[in-house]
Amino acid sequence: MLRVFAENFGVYGVRKVWRQMNREGIVVARCTIERLMRDLGLQRVIRGKPLRTP
Repeated sequence: MLRVFAENFGVYGVRKVWRQMNREGIVVARCTIERLMRDLGLQRVIRGKPLRTP
């Protein structure tokens, strides 16, 4: 999981890490990825401007 996150410059979130691991043949539950990323303090990169309501 750390390898996938690092190879993608630390911008992948839970969903993309999970999908990439499944593509590579490593079957793991998405909730497990969520828990591991939360425990390790890993976070996806949020791009773009935040939405503001008038």
